[in-house]
Amino acid sequence: MKTFKDKVAIVTGGGGSGIGHHLVMELARRGAKVAFCDIAKLDATEDQLTTMHADYYSEKVDMGDKCAINLFVDNVLAHFGHIDLLINNAGIASGDLTFGEASEQDFEKITNINYWGVIHTTQRCYQHLLSRPEAAIVNLSSSQGILALPYLVPYCTTKFAVRGFTDSLRAEHRIRGINNVTLHTVHPGAVATNITINADHHNSSTKHFHELLQKGTQPSEAANIILRGVQKNIGRIFISDGRVQDILARLMPSAYIAVVRLVMKLQGVAVR
Repeated sequence: MKTFKDKVAIVTGGGGSGIGHHLVMELARRGAKVAFCDIAKLDATEDQLTTMHADYYSEKVDMGDKCAINLFVDNVLAHFGHIDLLINNAGIASGDLTFGEASEQDFEKITNINYWGVIHTTQRCYQHLLSRPEAAIVNLSSSQGILALPYLVPYCTTKFAVRGFTDSLRAEHRIRGINNVTLHTVHPGAVATNITINADHHNSSTKHFHELLQKGTQPSEAANIILRGVQKNIGRIFISDGRVQDILARLMPSAYIAVVRLVMKLQGVAVR
């Protein structure tokens, strides 16, 4: 996708102040017609888009609710007529938990939003994207969809699943000769968002990890990196230390945990 001008883009999780919000704003600045949804906090993004005189559609949507997702996509199609770009950005974290501390409800909630939300939105948009001369699907995984870390079992599980889904569908497109719809897996490392403090579970490490994230890539720059990757048709897009974690996982597929243990020790993170 060489340009976003006059393209119709859907961004899930586009409210608030994170990567999704900045994707919405940057797409609008580049002349796209933008549809976005979030569970809350739509007002600030809507106000900025209105000030820009952008062409947009917004709706409150629970990404764990398939019926709500389907209705949102149908409303976007009714409003704009077609879809050229789907960015599955919406996602949550459960917090810093051991596997034994994570409940069945914790796993179900994060899986419904982080994984099934991606699948359901993509399925609802897929045939419409295939009908376009040029289209793209962008799915946000994580650096924890590359490098599995302790105390993040529910989160890592969903982000590995998103990576597997996207990479597999990309391979299917190449085998089938589907060239008009490109697939992009995004692996953000440390990005200055509130995902940690917005998690359901907090402990003594929560503030520490939130402060570490604030030293990472700004979400506005992360949005620009993603859009540049789409324009250059880069299959896997790395942000911040995402590429470093990818290299570590490749070079030390089993031994990397020793590096993780050392980093935890240096940062004063206790083993629970």
